[in-house]
Amino acid sequence: MIPGAYRQERMDSMKLYFTAFLATIAFAGLLMTSGCGPTKAELLAMNRSANEERNKALAEAMQLQEENDRLQQMLAQKDAALSAKQQEIDLLERAKNELQRALDELQGKFGREIPSPGPMIALPAALDAELRKLVEQYPDLFEYLPQYGMVKIKADLTFEKGSDAVSSQAKEALARFAEIVNSQAGSKFNVYVAGHTDDIPVLKPETRRTHPNNWYLSVHRSVSVQQELVRSGLAPQRIGVLGFSEYHPVEMNAPGNKGNPANRRVELWLVPPDRFLTAGSTAGGVAAAAPAVPTEK
Repeated sequence: MIPGAYRQERMDSMKLYFTAFLATIAFAGLLMTSGCGPTKAELLAMNRSANEERNKALAEAMQLQEENDRLQQMLAQKDAALSAKQQEIDLLERAKNELQRALDELQGKFGREIPSPGPMIALPAALDAELRKLVEQYPDLFEYLPQYGMVKIKADLTFEKGSDAVSSQAKEALARFAEIVNSQAGSKFNVYVAGHTDDIPVLKPETRRTHPNNWYLSVHRSVSVQQELVRSGLAPQRIGVLGFSEYHPVEMNAPGNKGNPANRRVELWLVPPDRFLTAGSTAGGVAAAAPAVPTEK
């Protein structure tokens, strides 16, 4: 774009050309009326000079007009771009309002807030500190949610696809977890082992022979973890085993039964005996151990 001062200078230049042209004509007329006019050759030279000045002024005027047209076109393009951006903003605002409406409906069904995934449990400080150290030692394998008294095991690093066989790294980490739960700080808590899968169906015939569907796979993986905890010294009567199949995801699965690694997990919930959901159970009581299941593929 041409700065305003530059445009003004061009306009002043045009005015000067036209003024000079008119002055030349007036001067020639004055000389002719006074009787001491210029010669024909001088008049022709003056006319030629005036014509040149006029042509320069016209060229400047045309250039300014072209520049003005270009600037007007640029302004129109900018206006169109701003209008398109405003339409995008309006669409995003409508989408946001729609999502807020859906969230409000969910909150209306479940109360003012969507319920948390489990009961709030305040673990003793010493136990909490040991579990944090455990996760620091095995950050790729474990995740700790202290507000729920829960350690989450990432299934993709614990089991092969479609298998319930615990990896060697996970066995070592589970042995450390059992040691923590057997410590003085953890001895007053029982453990729920809860298995989860994503929504990828069990299709391979060799896998279906052992795990007919995701219900079986989630439970079998929980039982495998339970067995490792018992091998590591945790009393079987302190352990409960659950399987939730694909029905409690923590994140959205990909469309078309493509799953999500975050949903393939085994959770270890530390719960006081009075929350163990079975009459008369205590951390030191007697209960039947969970049965073993075959891990042969």
